[in-house]
Order: sequence, then structure tokens, then C-alpha cells
Amino acid sequence: MRFLKKYLFSPFKSDWKLLLVLSVPALLLCAFGLSQLGRITLTNLLAAESVKLICEFLFLGVLLSLLNLIGLKNKFAAGAGAFLYYMTMTADLILLWYFKERFGAKYLDTMEGGDYGFLTDWRVLSYFALVALFCWFAVKKFFVPAARKTALNRLAVCLAGLGLLCAANPLKLLPAPDNFYTAYLMPPSIVYTVRAVLAAQPKARVTDTIPADIQPLADKYNVFSAKNTGVGKKYTRVILIASESLSNKYLHRFNPNIPPQASQTMDALFEKYPAASLRHVTLSTLYGLSVIFTSHPFVKLAYENGYPVSFVKILKDRGYKTAFLRGADETYMDENVLFKQAGFDEVIGATYFETRPEYKEYIDWWGLTDRKLFEYAQEYIGQHQNEPLFLTLLTVDSHVPLGRTDYLEQEYEEIDAQFYNLPTLPRAFARFGQDVKRFLTALHEKGLLDEDTLVLITADHPSYSNTPTNALFKPYRAEYDNLPFVIVTKTPIKKQLTDNPLASQLDVAPTVLDLLDIEQPKAFFGHSLFDTTAKRSIFDVKEDYAVVTADGKKRVLALNSKDPQDKEIIRLITTLPKL
Repeated sequence: MRFLKKYLFSPFKSDWKLLLVLSVPALLLCAFGLSQLGRITLTNLLAAESVKLICEFLFLGVLLSLLNLIGLKNKFAAGAGAFLYYMTMTADLILLWYFKERFGAKYLDTMEGGDYGFLTDWRVLSYFALVALFCWFAVKKFFVPAARKTALNRLAVCLAGLGLLCAANPLKLLPAPDNFYTAYLMPPSIVYTVRAVLAAQPKARVTDTIPADIQPLADKYNVFSAKNTGVGKKYTRVILIASESLSNKYLHRFNPNIPPQASQTMDALFEKYPAASLRHVTLSTLYGLSVIFTSHPFVKLAYENGYPVSFVKILKDRGYKTAFLRGADETYMDENVLFKQAGFDEVIGATYFETRPEYKEYIDWWGLTDRKLFEYAQEYIGQHQNEPLFLTLLTVDSHVPLGRTDYLEQEYEEIDAQFYNLPTLPRAFARFGQDVKRFLTALHEKGLLDEDTLVLITADHPSYSNTPTNALFKPYRAEYDNLPFVIVTKTPIKKQLTDNPLASQLDVAPTVLDLLDIEQPKAFFGHSLFDTTAKRSIFDVKEDYAVVTADGKKRVLALNSKDPQDKEIIRLITTLPKL
């Protein structure tokens, strides 16, 4: 007992209250993360929170010891350091909130070019003030400068404790996949972020054949085997509308809490034309669209290797004019360069529209309004109406967190319901539906929606952020996070799409080529949505782990896993066949 008191308890005698109080926000983050990841049970919560408290307490003990060793005694400086630490945790919270992923390397790339006007919102400023007040209270009341000897002893104890926890994390005893998800939330935010940035990423294998070492696994998951169903014909005009963040939860057809008039356009399209509900397999615009174009789940490897296969390239090789139109700045995340590598002849966005007087006045916030983007699309289609054309439109009015706040005097039919008379995502999607209706009507009136025209409507990725409209999504259903997919033609296609619950974004590329009666490449992970008998698998590649779903089972694996079965799957998803 004297040993424990002298070497374990004594170094924390004057600081345990400070470390305990400063650990509380991490416990809240952990509980929220479990909820967002769909793994919150009493057992998981108790186990994760207990280990998280120990981990955070020890990590903060390390930081405090280092501050003591450099002679920091100023409480203001200590409070400022705590505030910066919690800003890192806030970034973690936001990514869990919006994307159900932690703050890591992928999202550092998305910070440049973003609109940060929301930081001046009174609610955000109030949050910052609350965090600052918490830091001031904790440091003011409990911070006591420690002697160097005490700091050294505390540092040694904390490092030893963290080493032991890392070597024998009790959360790994939980059943799969809870063992993964609970352990995933353990590292402090700053540790997770640094580790994600520095971690070695799996390497791509760009091949001219299907390697023999992955063929058995490819057969097991039924990938690299897409086929045509005979539903297609030679459409000479193909328009893919990718709505920013559109999810099923904003459509009355899937969510009865949404007023019928708010989603009447999309609901009517679902009734009239072949339509499906797709599982997403990645997040963010670049990643979501890349999956759509390539039917390959490991997006980072695809674009880093120049998109070895994409259906856009295939259409371009078949003589289609290919163009990508977006409301936002086309240089964001180098998408003007990357999407040309994916096969687009032109990538046109806000920097171009700024040169056009008739569009310049409608650029605000993230970019050009959706209505004006659709108007320019009509202009572009008219200019190229006598040649095969593939056009992708990416809207912007429904960007998180609240959608467009100022529609620049453009008028819309107002929805007489709660949440629709002020900036919210439900209002933004209601207006998106009205813009789609105007666009389709205009194409029809101009003779541009003829028997040789194919219009596909879907989303780039789902939206997980429900603030401030949580009431619209209760009780929550997993299908709310799926993406709508509708195939619009002048004469509706009679053949129905699959109702397989594992239909996903991976199936868009095979579906497009099936509709155009173009032979499927062997590189696709998905299958045509008209193939109602195909066995389907979902490979959802996250920042540093992957979730594989097939045959009613889910496997979660770290991308640096040493497990032999995991390494087989990693070899499969890192293979990019060029055929």
C-alpha cells in the first residue's frame, strides 16, 4: 500500500481533480461517437467510458507534466492551452456529427476553400464561450504548479499506464464489431489525428488482370463480375444530377415526418420511374462521386492512380462529349484536375460563372445557385444537342450545415410547415425538388428530353447532420441515410430495379453502362441495378478502416490490420484492374 501511495498516488496529489474535470468532455465525445456509430448499448457505454476516462486522464497527465517540466505556472497560458486542446476535440465532434467518422487526414484536405462564415453565428460563438468558460473554471480552481520531481514521477506513471492500456486494452474483449468501434474511440482527438496523418496507407495494385491471389475472395463477394441485362439502348444524351447531401430522410416517401408537399417532385419521380434506395460507401463530394464514376470503394487509391477505370472514360472513348458542371469552385480539392483524369473533357464551376454577367450576380456562399446551374445546363445541352453528351451536375444549395441562407431574390413555393420558413436542410431540399421540376419541364419544352435522353438523379453522399431539425428524423431508421436513385426517360422504362438491401453507390456505374448497352469492364465492384439476381457486397472504406457487408454479416477491419483474413480483404480492395 505504501508503494501505491508513494509511486502511483502521490504524483497526482495536487492535480487529480484538474485532470478528472478536464477529462469530462472526452467522455461526452465518446458517448456521442458510440451513438453516431450505432454501437451504443449499456455494456458498450460502461466499458468504453471507463477505459476512455483512464486513457484521457493519463494523456492529460502527460501533457500537464510536460508543461510543469518547462516551468509553466501561468494559469492564463494553461487555460489557453486547454482551450486549443478542446478545439481539436471539437473538430473530432463535428466530423462524427456530419460524417460518422473521426477527424483525420482525409478531412484536413477539405478545409481549404470552405465557407467559414458560420463561425460568426451566435450559437457557434456561444459554444466557444462555453468551452473557454469551462477551461477557465477548471484551471482557475484546480491548477497548481508542480515541482519538477513530482512532474517527472507523474509523467513516468502516465506513460507506463498508457503503454499498459495500449498493450492490453480490455475493450478488445467485447464481441465483434463492438471491440473495434469502442477501441476506435479511445485515442484522444489530437493523438488520433496525428496518427491518421502519419499512418502508412495501403498501396494500390494497378493490374491488367484479376490477380490469382484475390480471385477466390472476388468470387466470394461477387465482385469484378458485372454484366448487362438487355435493358439498354443507345441514349445519346445522358444527364447525371448529383444533389449535394440528399438523403432519403428528406423525402416523404421514406420519412412520414416530412410534409408531402416538401418532397412532392422526388416522390412523384419515384412513383413514375425505376428507382432505388442506395447504401453509400463513402463520404464527401470527391469520394462519393469517384465511387459513382468507378464502382470502386477505395477512392483515394483510384484518384491517386489517375482513375484506371471509370464509366466516364468509357463514354468519352465511345465519342461522348463529357462535362462536369458544378455550382461551387471547380478547383476545390483539385477536382478540376482529378475529374478530368476521370474522363471529363470540361470541368466548369464558380470561377467560370464569375465571368458571365447573367450568372455572376447569383454566386454567393458556396457558389452559384442551383436554379442558375440548371439554367446553364440547359444552355450547355442546347449547344451540344447534335452530338453524344454525358453531363454531370453537382448542386450546392443543400450544403451543410443549414443549406443556402440567401437565395438572392429567387422565388420558391413556400412550405407551410415547421422548419421550412428559415434556413434548414429540409427547406433546401424542398427547393431542390422545385428546381429539378423546373429543369425537367424546361428540357421537355425545348425538345431536349426526347427518347434518346437519359436523366439520372441521385446524391454525392448522405447528410448525417440533423441540427436543428432533429424532430423530423425521430424515430430514426437506418434507411434514412440511404441515397435516392431515379432513372428518368421520356417513356418510362418498365423493368424494375433490384430491391436488394445491399444495393449501393457501387452499382451506379454498372447501371449506366447497362442502360447504354455498353459492355461492362471487369473492374467494377458493383452490379447493374437491373440485375435483380446478383449477389451484392458493400465495401465502405473509411479514414483508416473498412466495413465489409455481405450475406447478412458485417466485418470491420483496420486498414493496417495484420490478421491474415483482413489482409486478404485489404488486397482485394486495393486492387484496381485496368480491364
